Amino acid sequence: MIRNIIRGMLLATLVSAGFAAGASPIANAQQPYRNCSEARANGDTNIPYDSPHYGPHLDRDNDGVGCES
Repeated sequence: MIRNIIRGMLLATLVSAGFAAGASPIANAQQPYRNCSEARANGDTNIPYDSPHYGPHLDRDNDGVGCES
């Protein structure tokens, strides 16, 4: 019984992770970029902290601007 519950929880986690990983860029339009390579591929650099595409992981020098050119 417990084993089946754990399997179900694991399966649900894997399935939801798969959907998140396969999401289209349009679905993530209001989220931070995963990295600066992704930002640059979309023609985006110097992302200000108040942009929906900004994330602290994109700001190496913590000056409020991500993926500086």
